[in-house]
Amino acid sequence: MGFLRNLFSKAPKEVPPLSDEEIEQAKKIFFEYSCNEFNMAREGENFGKYRLSEEQKAEWRNEFIAGWSRKLSVDDLEAVNRLGAAEAIEAVPDLLGIAEKGDSYARLMIAGAIKSAGSKYGIDKNLRKQTLDSVIKLSESIVGSQIQLSEKHKKEILAFHPSILGTLTPEEYVLKVAKFVLSEAKK
Repeated sequence: MGFLRNLFSKAPKEVPPLSDEEIEQAKKIFFEYSCNEFNMAREGENFGKYRLSEEQKAEWRNEFIAGWSRKLSVDDLEAVNRLGAAEAIEAVPDLLGIAEKGDSYARLMIAGAIKSAGSKYGIDKNLRKQTLDSVIKLSESIVGSQIQLSEKHKKEILAFHPSILGTLTPEEYVLKVAKFVLSEAKK
């Protein structure tokens, strides 16, 4: 019996603290994956090896969201995409703030980012409903009016989605995706 008591009462092995280089590498990976540990795991990234505290990850997440929120634009949608990938519920007010300034494609991408934010695990049921209502409103604004696309967004759609487009024009593509997003949000 004494053997078992000694076996289970031993202090856990102390883990050495991370070096500055390891912390920088962890932060770089965390930002590359838009703070999304699920995507890190799916891609085979062993992020757990860094043994970061939840507080550290929350601090980095706040920094990431603040940085990309400052870069929000309806012309260059990288910030919209990064905030969507981060499921950044904190950025929804900023996303909604720029949505009406954008063309149909920008509003569609913003609706997608808000939908991702609303699907974040563990968010409040009422907040989830508010985000879905925003997605519905944005999607309806696209479906219910003539599709307007900047030349930059037309080129982006043609370059990014050629296999999906088939015979669709960029305008038809945006309308088709907006209808799909709308039907999914209403489920």
